[in-house]
Amino acid sequence: MVTGFGRRRSWAKKGGYAVSELIVSSAIFCSISLGLLMGFTSLQRNYAATSDFSVNHADEMRISDYMAMDLRRAIAVQAAKNDTTIYIPAYYDQTGSPQTPALDGQGGVFYGASGSSVKIHYYLMAGTIYRQQDNGAALPLAVSVQDFVFDVTDAGKVVTTRITFNPTFNSGGASLAATTATAFYNTTLLRNSRTDIQSSVY
Repeated sequence: MVTGFGRRRSWAKKGGYAVSELIVSSAIFCSISLGLLMGFTSLQRNYAATSDFSVNHADEMRISDYMAMDLRRAIAVQAAKNDTTIYIPAYYDQTGSPQTPALDGQGGVFYGASGSSVKIHYYLMAGTIYRQQDNGAALPLAVSVQDFVFDVTDAGKVVTTRITFNPTFNSGGASLAATTATAFYNTTLLRNSRTDIQSSVY
């Protein structure tokens, strides 16, 4: 004969989970959740790093295109890291009208008054790269580029620009090799006779 006490013990054995089963299932659940969380965080970081790389690469191309445009017309170049000055002929007067070219008697051409030029200044300041023409307002070409470095190598009739930045793929900081791998080069042939150096090319 089964007593009431015996029935209660039998029901207690059949209902619920043992403590060991709860511990094991909780551990498995926590492990899976942690793995998913780490995977999601890693995907977020990779997405942010890839987006940052794409934006910076687009900034590199824009800066390089502007500098190449001005270098093609340059008659003088003062090259320095993150600070380069280019002088181009004064193709337009103060009103924006094109000026008539004139020969200087030595095979050269000038616009406006002889010896006149337009100063174009590229520089990095407070995380922004600017292009300033004469005393006009500086035009920001790229913002949030405090880790950018642009170098201009002046070889006379050929000028090379090299732009790099620090990629953010590594939380410990970009290595020298990683930064070097972001280099964007542009070699420009100057088509005007330079006034700041002697050259026998033209």
